[in-house]
Amino acid sequence: MANNPTSEKIKEKYEKIFSLLDELKIQQAKEKIDKLLKKNKNDPFLFWLKGYVLLYEGANDLEEAIDSFDRAIEIDPDNAFAWEFKAIALRSLGRYEAAIECYDKSIELDPLDYSAIYNRALLLERLGKLEDALDYYSLATKIQPENTLAWEGKANLLESLQRFDEAEECRAKVEKDYSTRIVEKEPLTPEEWVHKGETLEKLGKYLWANQCYEMALKIDENHQKARDLKYMLLQKHKIESDARKGNFRSFITSEKFAI
Repeated sequence: MANNPTSEKIKEKYEKIFSLLDELKIQQAKEKIDKLLKKNKNDPFLFWLKGYVLLYEGANDLEEAIDSFDRAIEIDPDNAFAWEFKAIALRSLGRYEAAIECYDKSIELDPLDYSAIYNRALLLERLGKLEDALDYYSLATKIQPENTLAWEGKANLLESLQRFDEAEECRAKVEKDYSTRIVEKEPLTPEEWVHKGETLEKLGKYLWANQCYEMALKIDENHQKARDLKYMLLQKHKIESDARKGNFRSFITSEKFAI
């Protein structure tokens, strides 16, 4: 991993883009990315970043976002992150089967990816594949027992199947963690803002999550966790050089990095 730069170096390299995105200057960020791509045509991170920005511009840009993720995958087929974000774009277009295939590839590359597993469960439920959806909700709860999203999804699905005793067991898991209810009201402390950001991140609302981390920093500018999450928003995969070595071998100029 000696050739892989640190996340701090990546942040410095793309600092201008991150600043523009923080200020929601989307068009300027896109122009900056396109300019960099002319000089770095084989940088998968830049193609992922372009797709990421397009993804949050709205439905009109989703196909172009998919093209960007495809380009990132073409350069680095083992990039689980690009597969997962392609799935998000496909899901937004209602192409659930295709999205599931991308989630499958992401999970194959990163079997402990809670986000991909949880979102796969959601799509299976939408497609009426309820037993399969239950299996993936259960898997998500085993990977992150403290995260209530999968417990809630599983409970709702069990209730729809009239399996009320099992649903009640899941509800009990949810109710144990009162802090998750923070997302339903205005946070007051930096810790609550950070928690809300992490919850929104799990829901795929990345720009909103970023704003929560920013609010935490406005209250406490030295809040280390908020600062780390702000610049490493997609740290859910907890990249460690050894654990992620296979997936990012060709990421010479980047790592999974957050906006």
